[in-house]
Amino acid sequence: MKQSVSVPYGKITFGTIGKNQLHDEKMGDRMFPKSAWDWFTYTKEIFSEIYPNPSYQVHSLQQVHGDSIEEIPLDADKKSFNEMKDGDGLFCIQEKQILVVRTADCVPVYLYSKKQPLVCMIHSGWKGTTLGITEKMIQSLLDQGYSIEELVMELGPYIQRSNYEVREDVANLFLELGPDVCYPKVDGKYLLDVGLAIERRVKRAFGDKLFVSNQKNEVFQSPLYFSHRAKEEGRNLNFILWES
Repeated sequence: MKQSVSVPYGKITFGTIGKNQLHDEKMGDRMFPKSAWDWFTYTKEIFSEIYPNPSYQVHSLQQVHGDSIEEIPLDADKKSFNEMKDGDGLFCIQEKQILVVRTADCVPVYLYSKKQPLVCMIHSGWKGTTLGITEKMIQSLLDQGYSIEELVMELGPYIQRSNYEVREDVANLFLELGPDVCYPKVDGKYLLDVGLAIERRVKRAFGDKLFVSNQKNEVFQSPLYFSHRAKEEGRNLNFILWES
């Protein structure tokens, strides 16, 4: 999955690198990393092959299923580029900065502006969703002067409700969003749609003026994407950048 969108200030490219790209002839059949630091360096290696021009920089995080968001500073240097920080969201207003989050069931959230330089990349599992990481990012942008009408939110591939079973302790955090978000089964088990939960929460907080797209691409037992619930070791590399 990869797409580009023309905006007044250039081109926004975003998408997900999954099974096919990480196992093709160009990249080889590599062993997947085991540690957080190895994933950090692996992510940079993959995108350095896709975007070999040294003017591009790759940014990722040690993801902690929280609501911390990191801004890429305008004067980012090589040291900060190679520093691994805790967090689950990234944003910047510079071109050629590749923002990456890794997922294997959770929801990748892409955000950008239709009018002025801005790209954001968020990792939102059920924990980050209940903490409101996406709403926190949007509110921060509004506080900085962006308008809700200029923002676009796209949800990438994630595990769909039919394959994401949770217990009552997790379900209780989502039941008030409706049965299409959290559907009761039997024996205290529920089916949860985290992507739809994000949509509902965002619309409650900011209304209908924000454009939201959710293609509902499934990762569980998918030929295209990795899934933790399917006991796969790989991770989907979700990215966004302002290319030019």
